[in-house]
Amino acid sequence: MSCKPFCPTVRVYDPPRTVINDVFHPQIVEVVHQINVVTRHHCVPVEKHLYQYCYHDETQGQEEHNSRSGHSRSGNRSRNERSYISKLKKTQKKK
Repeated sequence: MSCKPFCPTVRVYDPPRTVINDVFHPQIVEVVHQINVVTRHHCVPVEKHLYQYCYHDETQGQEEHNSRSGHSRSGNRSRNERSYISKLKKTQKKK
């Protein structure tokens, strides 16, 4: 006898199976976040000091009026009149 097989080789196929090989690729997805910026204006009280000056003209007695040159407004006084008035104020302060 010989060593050859008596039955030929037979090939049989099973139904195919699916094997999945997942490959991932990055995909950029832009997500937009909307931000509302509100500017609020507030009034804050801040003191600002103002000074108001009131100037008054006074009529002097007849004797003092004659010694002056007739000017009744303080802005129009001569140098002598101003020195006279400043001396008068100093003497009144001392009393």
